[in-house]
Amino acid sequence: MNRKRFGTLTLSTLMAASLLAGCGEAANNGGNTATTGDTTVATTQSGEAAAVETQDVTLKIWVPEEEVDITDQMVKSFDDIHDEFNITYEIAVVGIDEAPQALETDADTAADIFYTPSGGVADLAGKGLLLPITKDFETISSDLPESALNAVTIDGLTYAVPFSPNTFFMYYNKELFTEDEVKSLDTMMAKDLGDGKWNFSTQITNSWYLEMFFLGNGCTLFGADGTDATDCTFNNAAGLEAAQYVLDLAGNAKYLEDKDGVGGSAFKEGNLGAVTSGAWSAPEFREALGDKLGAVALPTANIGGKDVQLSNFVDFKTITVKSNTAYPLAAQQLAVYLANQENALTRYQKQGDVPVLESLASSDEISADFVAMALNAQASKATNQPSIPKMGDYWTPMQALGEGIYFGDVKEADLQAQLDALVDSITGTLSE
Repeated sequence: MNRKRFGTLTLSTLMAASLLAGCGEAANNGGNTATTGDTTVATTQSGEAAAVETQDVTLKIWVPEEEVDITDQMVKSFDDIHDEFNITYEIAVVGIDEAPQALETDADTAADIFYTPSGGVADLAGKGLLLPITKDFETISSDLPESALNAVTIDGLTYAVPFSPNTFFMYYNKELFTEDEVKSLDTMMAKDLGDGKWNFSTQITNSWYLEMFFLGNGCTLFGADGTDATDCTFNNAAGLEAAQYVLDLAGNAKYLEDKDGVGGSAFKEGNLGAVTSGAWSAPEFREALGDKLGAVALPTANIGGKDVQLSNFVDFKTITVKSNTAYPLAAQQLAVYLANQENALTRYQKQGDVPVLESLASSDEISADFVAMALNAQASKATNQPSIPKMGDYWTPMQALGEGIYFGDVKEADLQAQLDALVDSITGTLSE
């Protein structure tokens, strides 16, 4: 019988610890097994006894706070089916955006397994901090969309296990817009919703939202596949058209900038027709609007005289393993297990993370959820967020451009010069 201990910790404080005793049977070359103490005794088909040592394993796992309980149950289930390991688990609370930096700061004390956005996977892998995921990955790889696989594959090696797409789409108020009207941003902006109401809200001042106009109009960031650090076309003719559209939108009295949650608040109060956000906003929007709430992919926009589909960044929430883990086999297997079909469905039901696995995305349960369908629809129209280290030079200059446009510091006559400066900053050597 193997004794397996589970603990849940914050970054600095132990929250809980418990003991779980588990025993089981396993097949070995068609024979029988029995476990005694720390040794598994296997009887082969020839009747010979072969002792297999049980490996003592200690794994530290970092998860967001809201996932502690479900992760605890998942690792216990993993433990039940892996008698070849005698595992001590420590579950610590570290946010998905905090984990990569914590790993870089001190890889020796970092978790063996942690969550990270796919956008940072290439950078971490390039620094030698991630272990390629090879053990058991084939059990789910065929169920992953190509975009998810591409996001975590570097030079032919897979460095993370995707479990949920992460992007934004559009919520709308069914009392203010029809299903047909929300297909076009220009149709939406042309409608008169009455005094005290705004038609549309996004975050021009946020570089994770602003790119949708540029990418939608055919511009590229770091080349067509997001890997060329010297290439950004946000200052070409299509980029200038996109910037002009944003300038006009910012100056429209029917537009509301969603800065500091202003747009979301107006939407919940029934004073805003549509707002861009992600699945994380669904609970509060459902509570506020009830049956009036709708959700769809981003609309088209008439940029430069043509209707184009707005295309934002998409990345994926992933599970990764640090390269210097003392237990690479167990860590890889657990990472894949945490993202399998059963656990992905549990995560969706408990936390609202829409599964990336195609078998679940097309299931009746997910198909009946209009928020999940909107997320998946937009993910199919979105652009994989580049994961090369140069991506770090995009965020601040792009935010500065958006703030300059929204607050009126950037005029129409300045647009080309501002775009040239933007591209120079992004493709320059700011982080070198």
